[in-house]
Amino acid sequence: MEGEMEPVEIGKFSIIEPGVIFGKNVRIGNFVRIMPGTVIGDNTIIMDYVKLMPKTVIGNDCKIDDYVNTSGYVKIGNNIRIKRCSMIGQAVEIEDGAWIGSCVTTTRIRYPKVVGEEEEHEEWIKIGKSAMVGSRALLLAGITIGEGAVIGAGAIVTKNCVPFGVYVGCPAKLVRMREDR
Repeated sequence: MEGEMEPVEIGKFSIIEPGVIFGKNVRIGNFVRIMPGTVIGDNTIIMDYVKLMPKTVIGNDCKIDDYVNTSGYVKIGNNIRIKRCSMIGQAVEIEDGAWIGSCVTTTRIRYPKVVGEEEEHEEWIKIGKSAMVGSRALLLAGITIGEGAVIGAGAIVTKNCVPFGVYVGCPAKLVRMREDR
């Protein structure tokens, strides 16, 4: 733990690697592993059994529920809620105020590769401000979910989603626009 900071509340059996930077008033649950290069902002709560890989940046006033994993190179803004069992793969940016439901999965490569083939660079996934992603949704690499968009539970997002659109299905399709913009 680096830098000048207020004490961090760390639960039992948690492993915090050297090189992790904490803000003020951070709470870490039990059985958590946080890898080097991770930054956690002020007033953020990390629940039990969470694993944060290197280069995960979490903003202020966030709550990360039990069993959430990040694969590194993840940017999580302020006032974000990520519900339990979600897997946030590499190259994901989540903007302020977004809500991620339980068991949401993101992918870093759009198409499977043949063994021995050189892997292409991953394509970033961007989740816009105040967007909501329902439980068990799958977000494929390279997509952008617009500001305030809603992704229904179980949807498979293969293409970009317009701001304030409501998407459902496999693959996810626009069904209407939000009226509460």
